[in-house]
Amino acid sequence: MRIIGIAALLGSSVALAQEGATPAATLAPVEVQGVYVAPGSSLGLDIPEQVGSRLGLSPLETPASISVMNSVEMADRGLTRAQDAAIRMPGITEAPSPGNGGTSLVARGFVGHSSIAQLVDGTRQVVAAGTVTYPFSTWPLESVEVLRGPASVLYGDGAIGAAVNYVTKKPIWDETQREAFLGVGSYGVVQGGVGLRGPVNDMVAYSIYVDGERSDGYRALEDVQRRNYALALSVKPTSRLKATFSLDGGVNDDARYFGTPLRDGNFDDSLKRMNYNVSDAVVHYDDRIWRAKVEYDVSPNLQLRNETYYLTSKRHWRNAESYGFDTAGTSIIREDYLEILHNQEQTGNRFDMTLNGNIGRLPNQLVVGIDWYRTTLLHSNNSPYGGSSVVDPYDFERGDFSSPDSTTRGRRAKLQTTAFFLENALDLTPEWKLVGGLRHEHMRLDDNNLRTGVHQGKTYDPTTGRIGIVWAPNETLSLYGQYSTGTDPLSGALSLPGGATDLDLTRGHQVEAGIKGLLPSIRGQWTAAVYRIEKRDLLSRDPDDPTIAQQVGRQSSTGIELAFAAEPFPGWTIDANIALLRARYDDFSELASDAQVSRSGNVPTGVPERMANLWTTWQFAPQWKIGAGVRYVGDRPTNAANSRWLPSYTVVDAALTYEYSSNLSFMLTVKNLADRDYAVSGSDSTWLLGAPRTVLLTTRATF
Repeated sequence: MRIIGIAALLGSSVALAQEGATPAATLAPVEVQGVYVAPGSSLGLDIPEQVGSRLGLSPLETPASISVMNSVEMADRGLTRAQDAAIRMPGITEAPSPGNGGTSLVARGFVGHSSIAQLVDGTRQVVAAGTVTYPFSTWPLESVEVLRGPASVLYGDGAIGAAVNYVTKKPIWDETQREAFLGVGSYGVVQGGVGLRGPVNDMVAYSIYVDGERSDGYRALEDVQRRNYALALSVKPTSRLKATFSLDGGVNDDARYFGTPLRDGNFDDSLKRMNYNVSDAVVHYDDRIWRAKVEYDVSPNLQLRNETYYLTSKRHWRNAESYGFDTAGTSIIREDYLEILHNQEQTGNRFDMTLNGNIGRLPNQLVVGIDWYRTTLLHSNNSPYGGSSVVDPYDFERGDFSSPDSTTRGRRAKLQTTAFFLENALDLTPEWKLVGGLRHEHMRLDDNNLRTGVHQGKTYDPTTGRIGIVWAPNETLSLYGQYSTGTDPLSGALSLPGGATDLDLTRGHQVEAGIKGLLPSIRGQWTAAVYRIEKRDLLSRDPDDPTIAQQVGRQSSTGIELAFAAEPFPGWTIDANIALLRARYDDFSELASDAQVSRSGNVPTGVPERMANLWTTWQFAPQWKIGAGVRYVGDRPTNAANSRWLPSYTVVDAALTYEYSSNLSFMLTVKNLADRDYAVSGSDSTWLLGAPRTVLLTTRATF
């Protein structure tokens, strides 16, 4: 009821803006000067961002937990993979697997693509069978933005844990920029890229960013080849009208490593560089996004935006994906000979208008719009994935992929969504700002089994919202409180859970309070947030009949996140964050040995409850800078019973930079300096190990 009431109040501002009311003021004078910017920071409190709002607010003005890392900071830390920027921010860790392109993330007690939305310039990529495989390079990115907590009001179903927005580099009009990099490193790594952008004339500007990478890998079949591109052309026929046409994408022939088997449930150091996949294994992704965005300033009080996009993703997996020791512990049994192909297309259009006006004497800003998209997925596979073989753990012939089951078209799914959304910011006083949002979606999912001819369909109509208030007693401090709701699918967005049509989306809500501040004397920024998220309608077993799954389960997380970035002394910067949480299944049962077993009170699978990051740099000479970082991730259970756990790990990185001139620099980075063995994800029987110590020498130039 509160959200509906707020929506009715916000809607009145449309008429007021059309009557020519004066433009809305921003939060009482938060005129953050350049001196406040924290060097080396992943906070970006004073920079307007896209992920937390479409109102153009800065994180300091937004009642939510937001972090931003720009391209300069990513380069200074030697981060080349897009998700590596996200996991340096408070409360974000990774849960990669070869099946999801290594892109799956964990946030605030929730795991995977069905709970952590990933976007490119604010456009959501619909999840196909738990998989999103783009982007995977930082070179074309301007920044990476993270909104923690439910983001469904902005981006729709599947964002209870967080939303990560990868912002690409755009054409610019005020100068010409030319840059390039070349890197060589351990295990045959060679990387390189070129970036060009600037104006052609007063009406046309361009942006071209391309890069590639190859590597021999840490073990057999872990070689990779990646090619990325981000191309854009902007046309500005008048000062009030701009159109941008872009093509972003990449081709990724990824590592064919599906994990290291455990021996009697324990990690065996002698197996850490072994790979038991077949010789003709395939992990291949080809993603591309075409977009056309038009922005029109009708007047100082009315702006219109429209973006049309077309996304395609072609994926191919052909691997033996399961490995385990036999009962004698002398041989490896290889099973799950899987071949899967995705042919996915997504077409969409998002229109919104921004209205600046007054409600009475109070400055007000409103964004209202319509979001429509249709996604189709042709899923081919060789289910039921037969095939097995036995090999010696150390001396074996890899063999070729062989399965008694042929690969054929399995199902065709279509998800069509139409959503109405609005956001509003009302300045109650010069110090107080009320920010609210509402989104209603109509979703239709159709699933056609191409083998049996069975068609199933399901309609969902979720409404989500958020309401928050910000108090800024002065220009360097803001306090906020927020209530937000969200929904997640029970399985991947294009999958009917268990083939059932009587199951609904899972639903969640969050209460959050926080404080954000600037420390001008040391160019510092800091944040603190506490939250509680509850998610209900999980599948749980019927207490009277364990063979029946009911949508009655619940899980929750309660936590605190702290972040600090500053330059305490000239030439010394520090960026640190820590996240502590308590995540639990509140009401959850599963089937084990043909009986119902309660998992209530256990930690959800794959969730760490302790996370921390530290990065510090010291410019010890005019042309020299050294940096070092520590990343800590706590224990994570590999099953709902909490009977087995992935151990915690600490990874130390270092970087040494020499600026030969203002146009040329050299950087030596060492990842996993201590050469630790650690598991980034895994199951009861297999761990997916992180990278060993790697060294990379990179040259960057502007010209």
